[in-house]
Amino acid sequence: MASMAESESVPFWWIVLFLVLALGSGAAVVFSVGGSLISGAAVLPFFF
Repeated sequence: MASMAESESVPFWWIVLFLVLALGSGAAVVFSVGGSLISGAAVLPFFF
């Protein structure tokens, strides 16, 4: 526990792993309900 309290920075691979899991699960939910990721361009036009 002491070593975790002394460490103030988050490892880079934790951030990458979280982003991959979050985006992957989000895409899986969209596909599971029959949606498309491209149709989100109307909601988020600044991505395209």
